[in-house]
Formats: sequence, C-alpha cells, structure tokens
Amino acid sequence: MAASSSHVSDAAMESLMSEVVRYVESSSSIAKEGKTEEEAVFAREMAAAKLERMGFSVGYRLSERLSQNRIFSASGKDPAMAVAAAQLEAVKFLCKEIWMEVFRKQIDKLQTNHRGVFVLKDLELRWLTRLPSNQESARVVAIQLLAFPCGIVRGALANLGIPAVVSCDFLADGKNMSACSFNIKIK
Repeated sequence: MAASSSHVSDAAMESLMSEVVRYVESSSSIAKEGKTEEEAVFAREMAAAKLERMGFSVGYRLSERLSQNRIFSASGKDPAMAVAAAQLEAVKFLCKEIWMEVFRKQIDKLQTNHRGVFVLKDLELRWLTRLPSNQESARVVAIQLLAFPCGIVRGALANLGIPAVVSCDFLADGKNMSACSFNIKIK
C-alpha cells in the first residue's frame, strides 16, 4: 500500500526559502548602500530575528497539528523526574515527527545532560546541502537560513508548554556547510 506524498519538492522549498531571505533582507534594509559596518551587522541581526519569528510561527502551528492526540507526561514519584521525562519525550517528538515533516528525515543524533540541555545534530540539513563550502558569503546565508529552523524548534516546544532558548552551530570545519547542531536550553 503506497502512501500519497504531500511534500513540497526540494527545488520549490529552496526557492521559497531564498525568496523569504531576500524579502527579509529588503524589508530590514540590509541592501542599502552607505551604511556603516555596525549598521549592516545590526540589520543582519534584525533580519535573522525576523526569520526566527517566522519559524516560531511555523513550528508552533506544525506542533499543534502533529501532536493533537499525544500526551507528553510521565508518571513517577519524583515530580522533577516526571518533568524531565516529559521534556525528553517532547524533544524526541520534535526529532522524529516534526523533523520528518519539515526535512523528510529524523534528526541524526540527540544528546542531553538530563538537566534541561539538549543537542540535536543534523549531519546533512536539507536546506544547506547546495551551499558552497569555504565561502564567507555562503556562511552568512547559512546563518540566516538557520534562524528559521531554530524558530521552528522553539515554536514547537512552546506549543508543547516547554519554553526554551535555541541556538545553532556548524559542526564542520568549512568542508560541509550542511552539518549543524541545534542547542536547546529549557528555561
């Protein structure tokens, strides 16, 4: 029995994301000439913040849709252990279900210190695979693009009642721009 595919093609998604980045840059006036270096950096940070907010909205709504019939709670005698177990189940849901819906694959590696810090590693993030390595302009674009999945992660967790701070780092030494890790710190 074959399931019907309701995914967007990679080319269409890459085109959409590049246009979103271009729109955000133009709306925050990054492209204007005559700016000081400090103003340009501030404008890029504002653009990344806007992309992160857009990702938050997408992640929040996606989590709402995918988690309709799920309960993320763990029973136990120790309330702190029950909360930690519920957080771990929510992050596992994020790694499996939400990542599969957005990137058509599960996260490659999940690490935790069991104290509210999680590291999600994706060794080949679909949206970054075609960026050239060892180019500073590609790195800047990748950092802007990564703000969107950071927002997706934060929005999905917020919908599940878990406020968090999410950041992203590159794993590679410049040879593979698509390997990255998402660091989640539960508030």
